[in-house]
Amino acid sequence: MKKKYYAALLAVVVIAFTGYNVYQSQKADAFLSDLAMANVEALANGELSNGNCEGSWSQECCKCDYIHYPYACAIEVTGNSCYTVSGCSHYTN
Repeated sequence: MKKKYYAALLAVVVIAFTGYNVYQSQKADAFLSDLAMANVEALANGELSNGNCEGSWSQECCKCDYIHYPYACAIEVTGNSCYTVSGCSHYTN
């Protein structure tokens, strides 16, 4: 009888411990340091048009010639033929 009691108690403790750890891991907010965010932005900006556009969090497109780059805006540089169009996304041109 004591063996069953201790086995049941051990099972309850293991389940409670596991449940608490799962709860804590899901509860924790995802936090990225400034360095991690800078890396994410640098990697994302590398996918844009040869330096004429930069990433944007709003629904803008950077249009260069006949190519549009969603979620980007044109960099104002002399000789830059790119321009920014607002209200577009990757679904529209």
